[in-house]
Amino acid sequence: MKKTSLRKRLSYRFDNLMSKGTPSLLLILAVITAVTVLAGAFAAIALGGPDGSGGNSAGSTIWFTLMHALSSGVLAKEEGTVAYLFVMTIVTFVGIFITSFLIGTVSNAIKEKLVQLQRGRSSVIEEGHTVILGFDENVTEIIRELIYANENKNDACCVIMADHDKTDMEDTIRDEIDDTGSLRIICRSGRPDSVHDLKVCSLDTCRSVIVNLEDDFMCVKTILACEELLNETDNDAAYITAVIRDREVLQPAKIAGGQRVEILNFHKTMARLMVQAGRHPGMSEILSQLLSFKGNEIYVEDGAPAAGYTLAEVNQRLPDICAVGILRSGELLFNPDPAVKVEKDDSLIVIAEDDNGIRLEDAAEPDESVFAYGQEEGTDPDTMLILGSSDLLRQILIEENAYAPAGSRVIIAAEEGALDMDALPDLSTLTNIRTEVRECSIYRRNTLEKLCAENPSGILLLSDTRLEAEEADAKTLMLQLLLTDISAQIGADVPLIIEMNSTHNQKLSQMMRGTDFVVSSRIAARMMAHISEQRQTKDILNSLLSEGGSGIYMKPAARYVQTGRPVSFHTLQASAARNNEIAIGYKKFTGDGSFTIQINPGSSAQVEFTEKDDVILICDNLL
Repeated sequence: MKKTSLRKRLSYRFDNLMSKGTPSLLLILAVITAVTVLAGAFAAIALGGPDGSGGNSAGSTIWFTLMHALSSGVLAKEEGTVAYLFVMTIVTFVGIFITSFLIGTVSNAIKEKLVQLQRGRSSVIEEGHTVILGFDENVTEIIRELIYANENKNDACCVIMADHDKTDMEDTIRDEIDDTGSLRIICRSGRPDSVHDLKVCSLDTCRSVIVNLEDDFMCVKTILACEELLNETDNDAAYITAVIRDREVLQPAKIAGGQRVEILNFHKTMARLMVQAGRHPGMSEILSQLLSFKGNEIYVEDGAPAAGYTLAEVNQRLPDICAVGILRSGELLFNPDPAVKVEKDDSLIVIAEDDNGIRLEDAAEPDESVFAYGQEEGTDPDTMLILGSSDLLRQILIEENAYAPAGSRVIIAAEEGALDMDALPDLSTLTNIRTEVRECSIYRRNTLEKLCAENPSGILLLSDTRLEAEEADAKTLMLQLLLTDISAQIGADVPLIIEMNSTHNQKLSQMMRGTDFVVSSRIAARMMAHISEQRQTKDILNSLLSEGGSGIYMKPAARYVQTGRPVSFHTLQASAARNNEIAIGYKKFTGDGSFTIQINPGSSAQVEFTEKDDVILICDNLL
């Protein structure tokens, strides 16, 4: 075997040393500087110093030699023998080389550091922060909700990590959100499913993780990575919130996260919201308010101040909060038996503007003279019209069957070949609804006019999954325009519940009629933000939106109080409490036929109801 020469060995070691980066380069420059200064100083001493007399000490000679190496201007002022000046000239030339190389090395080091910072690879040092994994148009909605949720906090923080450029993410957030309030937003680049990259986000000290990924399989992989890192760092307080769209992936996602994960079933949740909003005009606004931290929302507060009182008694003592349930040993009690009293270890589920806790005052005195004793009429069968087909259709039919009165009808109208009948539930098992499927050109006005002649109680516009998102949204917007015009022509204000893909298209849709409810992934983003702030919110929302147990309903105000007489909200609550119902607001019609929704109006609110107005309630059922 041929033996490697000494020159090549030295060259190889030098290359390895240089490849180690800035510290190695600085070390080499320091060595060269020291050797040059010492060699020059020893030569100057041997020559007897500048004048050859040898009067200068060794220390001063070394110092002057060092000054020659660091500054070329020193040489111009130097005097001495030719030999001495020659040595100092050599030292100065070497010094010029070293100084130039040093400046370049430091400059490159600073540039590399800036590039590294711009890449978003530096570690985060925060505590109690929220981590958002993934970046899309829903991130801004999550951030907005976190801003509202943390308005009463001095220094809140969220960390966003995605496989995107850090600068691009920051620019997008700046363009979409003008004021972030007290919330600091930190962006980092990396793969959300990589344990190594996740360490940058300081998951060991975070309070919650939001997995905001559209791909269900990547979502499961990311949940696994988060679970591993949280277990490794013993952060038992943190939990994970995620949305899964494919029902077949739900169980693997729950297995991946174990007890630490809260999974939102996207199709089930969206279908529930659409059915609720479609059956009760105004329900869309109620749900929008409760699913946003802006205004009144659901909180879980310490129930100790209310210990010893029933829920009805608590509401008579709360000036600006509605108590709607009790959380006892992990069990949710909505509308408990009227005799059930709050215990000191309970938590209260309330609707309030912020989470500043509850403060009981002296009990209000409701005006029983305005109580009404009307009987509630039964609910008649109705007709729901569904236009188009999407992945939500199967779950919508299941939810509609659960909520609809027996004998109701559902008409599904879609383009020829758009419906996958195999993807629908067995229609014979839907006992409360009779389903009719019609293949027709739903984008023609005369077709829509014939369908509207069926007198539907609500119309659901579904986004065509066969098309690209933008094209599907464009067709949905056209349908909305046609239906709005047809409704105005026939004098019927039928609620439209619209599935939209893109956020900016949703804004266009909401400009048409304020009473329409647009469902998109933004709703899921809001719910994830809520759950990331309070884990119990998921179970609370599931309970209130489910077909069994207590839910949100609207009933005629005339059933509770006399119309035409001003009443306080406490009086309205006291009247509803007689039926073991909790009044949380009201829907009031205005002179032009439109209506306004008021949630948690406060004890001082005085309102005069008409026969058309409704009370918004939390109760067990519609009957």
